[in-house]
Amino acid sequence: MAEWIRREYGKGEIDRAAAELVPWWANGAEFAPGEIGERAVIIQNWRTSHAMPLLTFRMSLGQRARRVEQKAIVAQRLKRFSSVMNKLVREPHMKLSQMQDLGGCRAILSNVAAVDRLYGLYRGPNNLFETEGVMKCYDYIRTPKSDGYRGVHVVGRYSAQIQKNEPWNGHRIEIQLRSRLQHAFATTVETVTTFTRLPLKFGAGPEEWRRFFSLMGSALAAREGTALVAGTPTNHTELIRELRELTKALKVRQRLRAWTVALKVFPRRGNTADATWLLLVLDVSANTINVTGYADRKKASEAIAAIEQSARVGKLELDAVLVWVRSIKDLRRAYPNYYADTREFIEALDTALKP
Repeated sequence: MAEWIRREYGKGEIDRAAAELVPWWANGAEFAPGEIGERAVIIQNWRTSHAMPLLTFRMSLGQRARRVEQKAIVAQRLKRFSSVMNKLVREPHMKLSQMQDLGGCRAILSNVAAVDRLYGLYRGPNNLFETEGVMKCYDYIRTPKSDGYRGVHVVGRYSAQIQKNEPWNGHRIEIQLRSRLQHAFATTVETVTTFTRLPLKFGAGPEEWRRFFSLMGSALAAREGTALVAGTPTNHTELIRELRELTKALKVRQRLRAWTVALKVFPRRGNTADATWLLLVLDVSANTINVTGYADRKKASEAIAAIEQSARVGKLELDAVLVWVRSIKDLRRAYPNYYADTREFIEALDTALKP
């Protein structure tokens, strides 16, 4: 059995390596971690050293989740190198050694009541395993984020039960607890972020999309009997009226359905097999989508510019987006139930908008 990776550098070295790479990364440099020297080696070592604590927390989460609900879905992931660097660019005052979600696991349960029961197994000191010193809890169900996100986050600190595991003491792991509706919401935000390349996942991007998700967060909160998102209408009729208008203006249903179709077909098509970039062209009026793969970013950019120009001249309802293939693969890894999740979101939207 392979040895677990241990931290080999001091936290001061880790933070310096990250700080020195952030300006380079922020300027849009595209490179593999192996091409950027010792700084990347230090960051990669710190990132991957979270694997053993992450497994410990995920196994514990699975045991607890099954005590609440046998069919709970439990998953884990190490934050990718690119995601680590992007987060440091967005949050320049953060130190890498203090990042709480380098390792993360989540449980998805059928409803809020089940989430609350599982959350209760983490809050009481008599219920904690020795390896799970809970540092912080964030209840985004009782206090939803302004972007509509809801769920519970628990940050734990690893503490070894046996001497040989002491090198991992102090590693932080984030645990996310969500209902199925809350998870469908999060999956859809990831989807729109991936396909539009808008930073909606991080609370930024166009006002219309941000408002749509805030309103949808409140619509789902009302359905689950929890707190509404701040800044959205408290009158249900007004909430649904505004949500309906934005759903139509943004063509939410058409886009989500088309992107789901594209994800299903692109791995099997000959013209996308060796692609690095995918050009997706949605004809809103005909409700059809065409997917073309490109190995060269420049040619792909020229193709989308030509389509956008022809759409303007011909006044066509075409929605063209260029997507990096790796981002789609990452989306699938992060959300293995992707197809079901987006379908559930559309069904929840339809339910919310029923007269």
